[in-house]
Amino acid sequence: MMETLVTFLLTGSLIQGVLCGFNINLPKRVEALKGSCVFIPCTFDIDQQYKDDLTDSAKRMWFKDGGSTAVFNSSRPKTRPLKGEIFGTATQKNCTTRIDNVRQSHNGSYYFRLEANGKLQYNYTEPTHSQVQIGVLGSPPKPTLSVFKDQQKVRKEVEVIEGSSVSLRCSTKIFCPSRPPSLTWNSSLIESITGQQYQSQTELISDLNFTVSHRHHRVTITCTATHQQQKQNTTQESRLLSVQYAPKNTSLSAFPSGSLMRGNPVTMSCSSDANPAVNYTWYTETGSQFELLQTGYNHSYIVTNPTHGARYGCKAQNQHGHCNATIQLDVQFAPNISSSCSRSSVTKCVCEAHGNPCPTLEWRLSGHELSNSTETSISEETLGSTGVKSVLTIHQSLTDTDVLQCFSTNKHGSVRASQQFQAVPPPQDTRFHPPSLLLGAAVGASLMMIAFILMLCYERRRKEKPSETRDDDTSGFILTQTAVSLDNDSEFVYDNKGMLSPTAPSAHESLHYSSIDFTNADPPSGEIRGLASLTSEYAAVRHCPAENNTSTSETEPKKPDTTAKITDTSSPASEDVIYENTGHRYRQKEALVSADDAEKQD
Repeated sequence: MMETLVTFLLTGSLIQGVLCGFNINLPKRVEALKGSCVFIPCTFDIDQQYKDDLTDSAKRMWFKDGGSTAVFNSSRPKTRPLKGEIFGTATQKNCTTRIDNVRQSHNGSYYFRLEANGKLQYNYTEPTHSQVQIGVLGSPPKPTLSVFKDQQKVRKEVEVIEGSSVSLRCSTKIFCPSRPPSLTWNSSLIESITGQQYQSQTELISDLNFTVSHRHHRVTITCTATHQQQKQNTTQESRLLSVQYAPKNTSLSAFPSGSLMRGNPVTMSCSSDANPAVNYTWYTETGSQFELLQTGYNHSYIVTNPTHGARYGCKAQNQHGHCNATIQLDVQFAPNISSSCSRSSVTKCVCEAHGNPCPTLEWRLSGHELSNSTETSISEETLGSTGVKSVLTIHQSLTDTDVLQCFSTNKHGSVRASQQFQAVPPPQDTRFHPPSLLLGAAVGASLMMIAFILMLCYERRRKEKPSETRDDDTSGFILTQTAVSLDNDSEFVYDNKGMLSPTAPSAHESLHYSSIDFTNADPPSGEIRGLASLTSEYAAVRHCPAENNTSTSETEPKKPDTTAKITDTSSPASEDVIYENTGHRYRQKEALVSADDAEKQD
C-alpha cells in the first residue's frame, strides 16, 4: 500500500513540475495517535533552472513552527527529534514521511526544506506554500458505523421488517499504514459474525450483510477497532436493531395452576413475542362451539366459572400476522349421576356418572352389593376422561319392596340414584291362537242353540196355558202373562199380578185376556242406549160389570217418554182396575189391536 501511495504522489509531482516552478503538495492536517506513527504524504517540485542541481543526495528536511533547526533530516533520520523514515528519492521529488512513536509534543505546524548542491536550497513556507499541521490524539476515535437498507442509509435506530436484507458498514482511520488497525464484529446473539474487509489509503472498512429475523430484534451489533500503539487500544461503535415481525411463541398460563375446583375463578395470562405490540382476543371452544370472550390490549383474563373440558385460548395479532395459544383447565367436581330401568323378561338398568376425577360405580339391591353372578350381570365402560357407564341385568324376579341403588364416588363426594319397583303381572300371550278361537265359536253356537230351544218351549207353554184355566176360577187373582224376548236386542216384558177388588160381584164372569205390544221407534242409527233407556210404560185394562153386557179391554199407550208414569183409572167405583207394568223393546212399528181382536187371532 505504501508503494502505491508514493507512486501516486510522485506522478502528481511530475505533472505539476512540467506546468510550474517551486511547489509542494501535502495535506493541511494529519492526525497522529500517541504512541503510534504518523504518515505525511508529500510531493514537491522545483523550478526548471535548478533541474541539474537536483540529485539523490539532496537533503529533505522538516522544520517545526518556523524554526531554524530541522526536526527531521533524511541524511540522519534516526538522530533528530522526529524519528522515522522518508520515502523515495530526491530526484523522484518525494517528500512522504513517516514519523514513529509520536508524542504529545509533536503537535504543531511543519514545513519542508530542500537542500542540494549548488544553488538549490528552498523553503516551502507560507504564504506561498502550505504547511502541514500534525495533531496528536491521546486515544483513537470510535469507528464509524452506518446501516443501509435497500442501499439507503437509515437513522441510528434501525427499523426493518423480518426477512429483509440489511448491510452494516464499519470504518476506522489508518494512522500508521505500517501498523494498520483491525475491525471485528460482535452482537448480543451467541453467534459469530464475519464481515468483508478492505482498506483505502487512509481508511479501513468492514461490511456486514445479513437477513434479519425476529431473533435480531433489540439486538446490539458492535464494531470494534483495535489500534497498535505502544499497547493495543480498542474503540467500538454499536447499533440497536428494531425488527418488526408477526407474533411468535405465544403461550397461555393459568393461575392458580394445576387442578381447581368447579366454581372457583382462575386468572389466565397470555404472552407473545411480537413487534409492534399485539392485540389480544380471548375465546373459548367447547367441541365445535366457539365463544368470543374479550378483545383488547389486556394480556390477562379472569374466568369466573371455568368449565372442565372447555379449551380457553388467546389470539395475539398485529399488522404482520397472528399466533394462537390454548389451554385446557383441569376442573374437578363431585359426581353427578343418572339412572333408568326397563323390565321385560329381565330387569335391565343403566347408570351413568360424570365427575373429575373419574368416579366409580356400584350397584346395591336392598342394601346388598351386587356383582356378576348367575342372577346378575354387570358391564362397565368409560365415557371420556370424566364419565363412566354401568349396565346391570337382573334375571331374578323383583318385588315391590326391593330398592335398587346406584352409587357413584370420587374424592370430592358421592351420590346415589334409587329405583323402587312395583309388582308387574306376568306377561300375557296376545298372539293369535286358532284352536282357542274355534273352541270359543263352538261354545257360543251351542249356547245360542240351547237358548233357542228354551225360547220355543216357553212360547208353546205360554200359548197353551190360558186354556187350562177354569172359567169359574176368578176369585182372588188374574193370570199373569209374560212376554218373552223376540230377538237378541229386545228387553223382557213382564206383568204384575193385580188382585181383584174384594167388592167384586160373585156372579159368574168371564175372564178376559189381552196381549199388548208397546212399540217404540227404532233408536237413531249408531246410538248406544244405556240403562236410562229402559223406560217402563204402563197400560190400564178395564173390566166392565155384567149389566153393561160389554166387556171392554182397552189400552192407553203412553208416549215414549224417558220418565215412567202410572195412570190411575179407578174413578168408576164399579170397575175393577188391574195395573199392568210393561217393559218396552225395540222392533218395527206395528198397528195396535184391541183385546177382542187379539182373542180372535189366538
